[in-house]
Amino acid sequence: MQATVESEQAGCATSSGSDEQDCQDDYDDDFDDIDDAELARISGLADSLDRLCVSASSGQQPQAKLLDQHQRLVDLSDRFVKPDRRTRDKADRATTDNCLDQRSLRVMFKLLQQGVLTNIEGCISAGKEANVYYAISPEYGHLAIKVYMTSVMPFKNRDKYMTGDRRLRHGVGKRSWKKVSKWAEKEFRNLLRVAQAGIPAPKPIKLKGVVLLMTLIGEEADAAPKLKDVDSDDAELWHSLYWQVVGNLRTLYQQCRLVHGDLSEYNLLYNAGQVIWIDFSQSVEHEHPQTFAFLRADCRNVNAFFSRKPVRILSDQELFEFITDPTITAENCERCLAALQDVANGREQPPDVDGAFQGVHIPRRLEEVLHYERNALLLRQGKLTQHDLLFATVSGMSHDLKGPKRTAGLLSDSGNGDANDESVVRSENNPPADDEAEHATASESGSSVTSSADEAEEDNGANRPSGQQQKRPPNETTEERKARKQALKAERREKQKSKVPKHEKKRQTKAKKK
Repeated sequence: MQATVESEQAGCATSSGSDEQDCQDDYDDDFDDIDDAELARISGLADSLDRLCVSASSGQQPQAKLLDQHQRLVDLSDRFVKPDRRTRDKADRATTDNCLDQRSLRVMFKLLQQGVLTNIEGCISAGKEANVYYAISPEYGHLAIKVYMTSVMPFKNRDKYMTGDRRLRHGVGKRSWKKVSKWAEKEFRNLLRVAQAGIPAPKPIKLKGVVLLMTLIGEEADAAPKLKDVDSDDAELWHSLYWQVVGNLRTLYQQCRLVHGDLSEYNLLYNAGQVIWIDFSQSVEHEHPQTFAFLRADCRNVNAFFSRKPVRILSDQELFEFITDPTITAENCERCLAALQDVANGREQPPDVDGAFQGVHIPRRLEEVLHYERNALLLRQGKLTQHDLLFATVSGMSHDLKGPKRTAGLLSDSGNGDANDESVVRSENNPPADDEAEHATASESGSSVTSSADEAEEDNGANRPSGQQQKRPPNETTEERKARKQALKAERREKQKSKVPKHEKKRQTKAKKK
């Protein structure tokens, strides 16, 4: 290496002045791109090669493998070329229609090259988070392509739908592309749930990054109009559409375990007498901390739109309770809907908007109720009404807070029908007076309960006359309560004396079977 450099410098010295200057410039250009660390390494290798040459001239022949190894290291012809590092600027983030950037366009071109799509037409709809384009597929026919915005994002409130979602508990990343791709994946999974439940909605086909393929709602290239654009004065049509939305709201909550989160006339389409649901990217599960807030907002938006149409609507609280009532099943859902229609048709005026219902906190579990005993006492005193206890329907409690609700309140003849049904069930199986006596005995005496639940039920049916119920007297004093408990304890001790042992009872039962 050193000999080569010296020969090049000697050649430059013997040439003319201009040639010498050109040669020196070429020599400088060869080493302009080499940093100091690389030059130090080259000089070190050159010195080691010189030592090998000196040792060879002195008669000490180095090993051939060692010489080849150093020659390979000295050959730095490929190291003079630096790797091409791509520089990024604002042009790479430039978008068309606020969503078509370079990365999104590459995904769409790849779908065209793979034959998934044959043609992509113009924009059908433009929203705050994505644009929808019309496309043709040889396998699926007419499709809609939803391309989410990654660079220009007018939708600023996305975090409140993502924070607290169980499916996004591992994070979504800091870059906009990664975050938006997680958002698109969330809508893809929600659409799968909705399709399995049978709710009219676009069926998802494929998801690639921020590009979502789904079926097109409409006739061929004509997309279905939004519900806000339907111009009709037909009362029967709007009546049918409203109750379709009410039924599907409950199906979405109970079967899909989702709340839409952004339901309005802008996210509902009309097609052939049917309401089609779209835009499930904001939908959250029941575990989300703001589930009830989103559900009440959906109820308010639906009622606000249909209140301007010739149709009798429910109040926000009635619609909310119908959606969240766990006692309404698939068997009695149609009857409950018919009962709700009778309630709505029986009003002369539309229900008033209750602003307090939209802002009050509704516990989802009984452990979140702070003053359960106080609410039950105020309810018995008449200072609270059934509609004031918003957590009763959600938690499955009866409106009198005496126990779980057995049947749907809409199917009862009176407004307090669930409590009446509950008392009938208890009187047939396990009267409440014995339950109170057992708990009082265990708490006062501190003794352990030796009898099982089966024995207690048998004693209740055998010793107590039919139709006899011992209820707690209203407005009893402390002395009367203590006396009543002492009497119940004495009655229970007498029952224990004549009780048949459990092993004897099992032997008698086996003997009867034989």
